[in-house]
Amino acid sequence: MKQFILFLILQVAPIAPANGQQSAQGACDSAHSLALRGSGRDAFDKHQYEVAARRFSEALDACPRQRDILIELSEAQANLRQFDLAIRSVREFLEGDPASVPGRVALADVYLMAQRLADAKREAEGILNTEPGQPAALKIEGNAEYLLGNVDAAEDTFIELLERHPDDEEGAYMLGRIYYQEGRIDYAIGQFERVLKLNPRSYKAYDNLGLCYEARGENQKAVRHFLASIKLVEKDHPDYDWPFANLADLFLKEGDSEKAFALASKAADRNPYSARNFYLGGKALYELGKTDLCLNWLERSSALDPNYPEPLYLLGQVYRKLGQDGKAKKAQERFREAKAKQRDRLK
Repeated sequence: MKQFILFLILQVAPIAPANGQQSAQGACDSAHSLALRGSGRDAFDKHQYEVAARRFSEALDACPRQRDILIELSEAQANLRQFDLAIRSVREFLEGDPASVPGRVALADVYLMAQRLADAKREAEGILNTEPGQPAALKIEGNAEYLLGNVDAAEDTFIELLERHPDDEEGAYMLGRIYYQEGRIDYAIGQFERVLKLNPRSYKAYDNLGLCYEARGENQKAVRHFLASIKLVEKDHPDYDWPFANLADLFLKEGDSEKAFALASKAADRNPYSARNFYLGGKALYELGKTDLCLNWLERSSALDPNYPEPLYLLGQVYRKLGQDGKAKKAQERFREAKAKQRDRLK
């Protein structure tokens, strides 16, 4: 979860007579509701969250007694970053079934996505008090602890999860991410290899092993693992951009700007809302001497994330090279401000 990534804020159609506007004892067209719910799940699996939210709302309208649709509706709303709506939906479900573990897990997960970390931790702990070892609650608690800066507590939580559920692929992946972020590379490799034993097609594990080997200076191994991840995602996961960007970054460090730009372009096509993808493409173009073209990429990067220091630094150099000293000075000032904010976040 700490991948730790950007969402586009979308508007969902008004939630017609869902969310409490009809009585749960109202008329129920179960066949129509089931069809709408299936359509919503298909849209959700395709990351079409606006469509999914609309379909779930319509399914609930068609059969208000099917209250567990509210959980799926809340998940779609959360992925649209409509956190207040998502919390309202799942709380409405819990009004009718306050002891529901799926409902309580859904609420904790929405809190986590909304960065309401203390609330997420509290909800997860409440679930674990009544159902010790509940895997989803342990994951939410572990991620909340890590994001709150409690690294040891997060590690202990994921270790407990894996002791109770040794075949939990997601838990091993999350523990590996913590180890990688904390610079414990050998431990991280162990967890990502554990993931691959459980699921040999885990493209995220291959991608993260590439990062680990790069951190150890074993660049050939890193390239092989990034390429393995790319092969797995190229057709089946068209929105997953990380291995393309990570390999582009590695090629930039090795001085191969042409390969870096080709990969950054693919990453930007897959995720046009990633400031990093456009920064990597802009940096590659700068190294290739294509100053005018790189300016567009860098400006796009800084527009997507005004607090991202690296594109601002390079923008200052590009503006100065183009004789635009006023813009260069402004970019340098924004770079210093962004770096100061970055240092404050790391304290």
